[in-house]
This record gives sequence, structure tokens and C-alpha cells, in this order.
Amino acid sequence: MKKRQFIFIFALTFLSVLIWIVGEFLIGQFINSFGFSVGWAIFCLVACCAYSLWKCPREPDEEDKKDEAQEETEQKQNQKGDK
Repeated sequence: MKKRQFIFIFALTFLSVLIWIVGEFLIGQFINSFGFSVGWAIFCLVACCAYSLWKCPREPDEEDKKDEAQEETEQKQNQKGDK
């Protein structure tokens, strides 16, 4: 795991726990409903997982690396042909 991925996961986890705790505190102070509290916890978990899958920095697959290298080679060849 790269340092960038670790920092992303740590920051996302810290932020989601902080949001969850603040939400639980506000629910306890103003609404005081167990069902609402459980729904809030489930929402926080699902939102954190969805955001993580959407924005997490990924390591490129071997096929992606080959495709990128091939595209770069084609671009260089096209540039040489244009000159």
C-alpha cells in the first residue's frame, strides 16, 4: 500500500467517525430516537464506503500500464509523422 493510499484511508476514516459522533450527539440531544440513530450509523457507513470506492487512489493494473505505454508510443509516432 502506498503512502498516498494510507493517508487517504486514514483521513477518510477519521472524518467519517467525527461526522458520525457529531451526528450521534445531535440526535441524542434533540431527537433521542434509537431508530434514527441506527439509520444515521448505517448512512454514515454506506456513505464512507461509497466515497472510498469512488475516490480512492488506485494502483494501475498491468494492463492499464501497457495501454498507457502503447498510447504514449502512438502519440510519439504521430508527432514524428507530423514534423
